[in-house]
Amino acid sequence: MKTVVELTNKIQSFVISQGADMVGIAPIERFKNAPKGFGPKDYMPDATCVISIGVHLADGVCDTWGEYTEPGKSISPYLFYGYGLVNLQLGRIADIAAKSLEGKGFKSLTFPPTWAISMYRCIGLLPEHYMGADFSHRHAAVAAGLGEFGWSGLTLTPKYGARIRFNSIITNAPLVPNQMYQGPALCRPKRCKHLCVKICPAKAFSPKDSVEVEIEGQSYRYAKFDMIRCMYGIYALVKGSGSFGGVEIPSGPGDIGHYWQAREQQDGRDKMMLENCFGIICGDYCGRCLHKCPAHLYSRSEVSKTRQVKSSGV
Repeated sequence: MKTVVELTNKIQSFVISQGADMVGIAPIERFKNAPKGFGPKDYMPDATCVISIGVHLADGVCDTWGEYTEPGKSISPYLFYGYGLVNLQLGRIADIAAKSLEGKGFKSLTFPPTWAISMYRCIGLLPEHYMGADFSHRHAAVAAGLGEFGWSGLTLTPKYGARIRFNSIITNAPLVPNQMYQGPALCRPKRCKHLCVKICPAKAFSPKDSVEVEIEGQSYRYAKFDMIRCMYGIYALVKGSGSFGGVEIPSGPGDIGHYWQAREQQDGRDKMMLENCFGIICGDYCGRCLHKCPAHLYSRSEVSKTRQVKSSGV
């Protein structure tokens, strides 16, 4: 047992030393309800756990995101520092950590951080599977005790709220798991009035219909999500996503045929950005659900109140 604890501490410390802000370990049992074909054991039958790695996004980068017509706002800091660069960091950290484990004799598998490349398999399965990636890093983060789901389906953490991205390592190393998050509620929809639903330019989130997920006896609910509608925002096809142009999205569930037609009609300036800057350099245009989510402010204000009480001697 001592050797297992030492290995766990060593790999977690190593991940943090490489630039991660959070790291947690989820035992394989917490993925028993994963979608068939997309769970850890589907890719590595002898997997024992999943290591979740988080890198947070700077507040300044998120707060500056906005339409080009808004004074003092720009999407460019987020495109690079909040998406492209962070994804590169997450990929590098996961790759180095996985190779370290392999050097110790343990199999390890890493997927790309969630972006278009990680949707390759899922796009081939549309519309049967509305999956955002080959493996869900946000579910792994919750299973690793790093936070809980917000109504948007994003993983919220106590310190960073939604302003964080994750990557994962599936491994057969014997590691000690983290406890599930047991702190105060991080998503407070009554307080923000379901802000993520209201501000989504593609109307990808349902205000009422939800998905329920159970992880180690804990039940989580988040909005039913339409990935095709979301893609209009990711690829700058709808006004409010940070784009120059925009189309009208038909009502109802996302129509993949209309989506591809919209790509053909895309504003030339947005198309230029996509063709020249997307991928390794930049990431999705929109992300309003992430930028505007106030979850990070709740915990910070509560910490501030606690400090004021302590300093006043109450």
